[in-house]
Amino acid sequence: MQLESPYFLLLLPLLALWWKILCNQTKHTLLSEEILEKLLVEKKSASLQPKLFLVALVLMVIALARPTLHVNKDTTLQIHAISTLAIAIDISNSMLARDVYPSRLDFSKVAVQKIFEKLNGFKFALLAFSNDGFLVAPTSEDRASLNFLLKHLSTETLSSEGSSIPSAIASAKKVLAPLKETSKNLLIITDGADGDKIEEAIALAKKEQIRVHLLLVGTTQGAMIYTAKGEALKDQKGNIVITKRADTMKELALKTGGAYIATSGDLSEIAWLIEQIALKASKQNVQKEQPYEVVELFYYLLGMALVALFFAFHSLHVKRLMPLIVLVLGISPAHSGILDWWEIEQAKNAYEKAAYAESVRLYENVKASKQSDASAYNLANALYKAKQYKKALYLYEGIQNETLQRQVLHNKGNTLAQLGRIDDAIKVYEKALSIEEDKDTRYNLEYLKQQKDQKTKEQNQPEESPQHENQRASKKENHNSEKKIKIKFHLNLWMSKKPKNGNER
Repeated sequence: MQLESPYFLLLLPLLALWWKILCNQTKHTLLSEEILEKLLVEKKSASLQPKLFLVALVLMVIALARPTLHVNKDTTLQIHAISTLAIAIDISNSMLARDVYPSRLDFSKVAVQKIFEKLNGFKFALLAFSNDGFLVAPTSEDRASLNFLLKHLSTETLSSEGSSIPSAIASAKKVLAPLKETSKNLLIITDGADGDKIEEAIALAKKEQIRVHLLLVGTTQGAMIYTAKGEALKDQKGNIVITKRADTMKELALKTGGAYIATSGDLSEIAWLIEQIALKASKQNVQKEQPYEVVELFYYLLGMALVALFFAFHSLHVKRLMPLIVLVLGISPAHSGILDWWEIEQAKNAYEKAAYAESVRLYENVKASKQSDASAYNLANALYKAKQYKKALYLYEGIQNETLQRQVLHNKGNTLAQLGRIDDAIKVYEKALSIEEDKDTRYNLEYLKQQKDQKTKEQNQPEESPQHENQRASKKENHNSEKKIKIKFHLNLWMSKKPKNGNER
């Protein structure tokens, strides 16, 4: 505990002097005997009056000194390793192609959000490019702000046509130049830019010592590009434009020491890319001030002072009101603890730091105290993150609060998907969408339907040779179903009428 204005404590000696003078007087009350006769039921309560009044004044003085509690202030400085990754996203018109659901650009945004979520110990710079490149967000660890800017990227952000990989590298150069790292890391997300200017891009990346990682999005068969009006894009001769993924761009990653993935819409493949980026990145030790929260305690002291003043001037004897004191202070085990807010804050902090087991423990205490749908919802979210899916599902199914229903159904669908109950998950997503349309729920629903259809087709295909069957089984084993589902939570929803923060995919 710390006092923000300790100089107010100089008033305490004056109170001590006042008390000494008062004790030397023959009368121990602040009011005349005639008035006390009318106010007091028991005369002996008059002897308590000056003591209670003194206690109230002492509490007020301490409150003026502003006692505070600093949460999570174990050390003032924290030393940790950190790396920097610049991410450049292609926002040319070809990224509107829908051969990847829901489009190449939308899939790329989801992939970047997954990278923000899973790539720990990194700062990120966000860039966008078409024929030119520009900086969207400078190097930052604020993933919430980066996600906000990422969400609003569109093909209309830049007016230039086509896409140029050298432009993306040139833009990244300006961001990465101040870094002391010997090798700088850049992730380019594109459909391949038709494979143009590969040699120029390789030469520029080597010159600037930039390791380029690639996420190539799209299919080799290609797809049409639809405008905002829903019309197919045509070239100057009136022919419909078909854009294909250019896998030749992988040479850029191979010759600069980076990793690459060519995907037609499988989010599970992003995990391998994240792992490779983390392995290849150079890290440096930095000192960072340990954040802490300041909890004000003065209003508790003022409340106690008001109680003391009440008893000082009230006609009832203090002993008669002891049950009321016990009730107000929350000592009775039959009532919720007065420090629930503390455990809620600690549980939220543990959740945000990915300490899910600790978050579960704290939210269990809150639920036992609150016995509310909202506390059950928060606990279920923490259980989900701790991969205790069956327990999370049990809690989701018991929540009846209508305000929470759409979020509960969304998270319940995620849980069912992790448990392998795909048909049940689809039904729950559809029920959630019947309450309110939500793009994350819609994405999950369509994705599961695609996976179900693909599985059905594979089962109906003729038998494959043992070699092909082993290759397919190996590929399927590497797909972790949890990485395919987008999750969204509202941790503090029980505290507000309409939650807007804490969204997480």
